[in-house]
Amino acid sequence: MAGDAATTEAAAGTASEYRGTASRERLVDIARFFLKLGLVGFGGPLVHIAMMEDELVGEWTDEATFMEGLAICNMLPGPASTQLGIFMGWVRGGNLGALVAGAMFMAPTFIIVLTLSYVYFGFGQLPSVQAFFYGVNPVVIGLIAGAAYSMGQSSLKEGRADLSFDIASESWEVDLRLLALLAGALAATVLINPNPVVEFAIAGVVAVALFRPDWVLTNWRCVSVGALVGGLIAALYALRGRVVDTLGDTLPIPAAVATAGAVLWGNLWVKLFLFMLYTGSFIFGGGLVLIPFIETYVVGTFGWLTGTQFVDGIAIGQLTPGPVVMTTAFVGYKLMLDTYGSIGWAALGAFVAMLGAFAPSFLFITGAFPYVARVRDNTVVQAALAGINAAVVGAIIGATVTLAVDAFAVIEGSPMFLAVSGFDPARVLLAVVTFGLFTRDVDAMYLILGGGVLGAGVFFLL
Repeated sequence: MAGDAATTEAAAGTASEYRGTASRERLVDIARFFLKLGLVGFGGPLVHIAMMEDELVGEWTDEATFMEGLAICNMLPGPASTQLGIFMGWVRGGNLGALVAGAMFMAPTFIIVLTLSYVYFGFGQLPSVQAFFYGVNPVVIGLIAGAAYSMGQSSLKEGRADLSFDIASESWEVDLRLLALLAGALAATVLINPNPVVEFAIAGVVAVALFRPDWVLTNWRCVSVGALVGGLIAALYALRGRVVDTLGDTLPIPAAVATAGAVLWGNLWVKLFLFMLYTGSFIFGGGLVLIPFIETYVVGTFGWLTGTQFVDGIAIGQLTPGPVVMTTAFVGYKLMLDTYGSIGWAALGAFVAMLGAFAPSFLFITGAFPYVARVRDNTVVQAALAGINAAVVGAIIGATVTLAVDAFAVIEGSPMFLAVSGFDPARVLLAVVTFGLFTRDVDAMYLILGGGVLGAGVFFLL
C-alpha cells in the first residue's frame, strides 16, 4: 500500500508540474490560437506541430516541455497533433484549457466535414459530382499507400539494422523482426480481417519476446500467468456467442446483464458512440489507423457505409485543415441520415461520432499523461510499441488492399473500353501518380482536388 501511495503521489506531482491554471485571459488566448490553427492549418500534423512550436514555445511553455509533450503524444493512441494541441491547452489552462483547445481546433474541421457530407449525400447522384469522385477515390488510395510508405520507413528502423538500402534517395534501415510483424498483420487483415486491437496486442507481445527475451526469462512466472490469462481472454472472446448462450441458460444474473447489453447495443446512438469511443482509444500511430477499424466494422460487419463511400469520406477528411479522424463525423452523418432521413438528425449523428472518437484524446492527456511520462523510457514498453507500430502499418495496407478493389473498379460512365480484368487503368494510374507525388511532399489537398479535376475530364471525355 505504501508503494502504491508513493506512485500515486509521484504521478500527481508530475501532473502538477505540467498542468496550468485556468483564467479568463488564458482561456481566450487558447481559444483564439486554436481557432486560427483549425482554420489555416492545412498540410497535416507536421504543419500543426510546427505552428504550435513556433508560436507557443517561449510564450506558454519552454522547448523541453513541448518536446516532452510531443514525445508522449506520439506514444499515446490518437491523432498526435490534436493531442499535442490538447496538451498545450492543458499546460496553459488546466483541464478547462485542454477542453477549449481541442474544441476550437476541431470546430472548423467539423463544420467543413458536415458541409461536404451534406453536399456528398444530397447531390452525389449528379453526373458532375460522380465525375469528381471518380478521380478522387483512387487518389485517396494513393495517399493512404504513401502515408503507409512513410510510416513503414519510420517503424521498421526501430530495432536493429538487418537491411540497409536506398529508395529514391531515401535511406531505409529495416529490422527483419519488425518486417515479419508487419507482413503478418498485412496477411491477417487481407485473409481473415480480425479485430485490429487483437492484431496490435499480439504484435506487442511477440515484439517483447523478440526484443527482450532476457526480460521474459527473468520474469517467466509473471509472463506465464499473463500468457494464461491472455489465452483465456482470447478463448472467451472467440467463443463469446456460446459463452453468453450457456450463461443465459444457467445463470439468471448474467442473462439479465447480457439482455441489457443487447438492448443498449441495439440502440444506434449508443452503438455509434461506443464504437467510435473504442476506435479512438486504439488508433496507435495517427489518424489513418482508423482505416482498418472502419473497414472491418463500419463497412464489413455493420454495413453503415460501402467501401467506396468510406474512401470518399477519407477524401473529405483530407480536404480539411484538421485531423483525418474527423472522417468519423462523415460516418455518423450517413448512419443517421439513412435512419431518420433528416439533415438535423444526421448532423447530430456526426457530432456524436466525433465526440466518441476524440473523447479518448482528452482523457489520455488530462488523466493518463503523467503516468505515461513515467514509463515512456521503459525498454519493455518501447519494444511493445515498436511491434504495435509495425503491425499498424501492416493493418493499414491490408485494409487498403480491400478498399482498392472498389476504388479501381470500372464504374458506370467511366472509360469501360479501356478496362483490364475489371479494373479501370485510368484510376490505377491516378493512384500510382498520387503515391509518387505524395511521397515527395506534395500536399494531400492539392492532390485530391487535382485528381478530382483530372478524373472528371477522363470521366466525361472518354
